[in-house]
Amino acid sequence: MSSPVITLDQCNFITLSLDYPIKNFDCGNKDLNDFLINDAKAHIKELMATTYLFEYKNETVSFFSLSNDRLCHEDQIASHSGLKKIKKLIPEQKRYRSLPAVKIGRLGVHKNFKSIGIGTQMLLFLKYWFTHGNKTGCRFLSIDAYNKEDVISFYKKNGFEILSAKDEKEQTRLMYYDLIRFIRDESSA
Repeated sequence: MSSPVITLDQCNFITLSLDYPIKNFDCGNKDLNDFLINDAKAHIKELMATTYLFEYKNETVSFFSLSNDRLCHEDQIASHSGLKKIKKLIPEQKRYRSLPAVKIGRLGVHKNFKSIGIGTQMLLFLKYWFTHGNKTGCRFLSIDAYNKEDVISFYKKNGFEILSAKDEKEQTRLMYYDLIRFIRDESSA
């Protein structure tokens, strides 16, 4: 089936609630499908993550879930190279034990809407959302990306970087995006 050519601007943006009926969704990834259908509402109820949907007509085009995160000296940036890379981004006079981030816990695009730029549009949406009228300090977007070449390549294409080589043999890789970069790119355009 060929993908309908749509943009996120044509979709309804919905914050998933406990009583909202999730529409048809299949991204071709069992783990992501299972999260949306079976786990997203439990995460909302337990205050662990909030899930957002983009819907077009009677289908869920895409979704993402968010939770608070931090890039922390003790845990995630324990590797020397990762710590140095992050510290270079923060002005010298500021010393933080951890840096504020928001975790993209899950992100999926319905298989009927793949390869038309929806995933990239969602990341642009998030970058804009957390740099314009943001309610809390949030310097970074983080994601534990599936350690698959196409997934890592997708996030790199959208400006995310791998934090360290420490997790290169793991099921997921910790990647981050510095939101200051989005603001600078936007102001120079």
